[in-house]
Amino acid sequence: MVTGATGGLGSQLTRAILESGGDVIAIDYGDVPPTTWEPLQSLAKSLSRSLTYHACDISSQSLTTSVFELAASQARYPVGGLVNCAGIGIVGDSIVFPEDQTRRTLDVNLAGSLYVAQAAAKVVTKQYHEGKSLGASFVFVASMSGYISNKATPTAIYSASKAGVHQLVRSLAGEWGSSSPTSSSSPVIRVNSISPGVIETPMTKHVLAKEEWTSVWRQEAMLKRISTPDEYRGAVIFLLADASSYVTGTDLRVDGGSTAW
Repeated sequence: MVTGATGGLGSQLTRAILESGGDVIAIDYGDVPPTTWEPLQSLAKSLSRSLTYHACDISSQSLTTSVFELAASQARYPVGGLVNCAGIGIVGDSIVFPEDQTRRTLDVNLAGSLYVAQAAAKVVTKQYHEGKSLGASFVFVASMSGYISNKATPTAIYSASKAGVHQLVRSLAGEWGSSSPTSSSSPVIRVNSISPGVIETPMTKHVLAKEEWTSVWRQEAMLKRISTPDEYRGAVIFLLADASSYVTGTDLRVDGGSTAW
């Protein structure tokens, strides 16, 4: 299950999962852009994989739960992984940052991450009780902004929301990392995150157009450049796969060295 699946990063991660042998339940907000969806459908067909789409606003807990339940019930295999890529980023001076944008950012990036985790965990637990699942791996897309204050742009609320995702991941990993000592009534769910650096996507196009900001990001990255969405495929596939079977509660920084100075 991939949220934000038709965005600049989400579509690349969807492609990576298909190419790695997985079916994908794509979840995103609103209508699917044909220019993004049709190539993904063609790829899935060529690989004999299943790719389905469900619209959902993850800031609604009840809607997210119902969409995940429906999507999982229609899938041909049990849910083995989740990638929560849905998120929004709004730049603005903190002293005048609007209440509605503050709430929307926190509702999607932080509360939405919890709602997605809850919905997916309920699906995996149900399938576990039915003897169809042994557990799952959840991967959340956080941000390097959860560690640092961005020098180039004012992103206080966005940064706070992504720092919250880091802590949410650690807490969920602790809760879901093992069954109770006296009961095996729950599956093991590994929970990790990745923290991207600045990515060149349609969502960041207007921000990257400001050379005074972009030049700072390039300078702050040890690799001296802006990243592209395909550079996150390996990190996410690793965390979803059995290759990372002893990894949980961890954040993998994929930021070109921006936070390593």
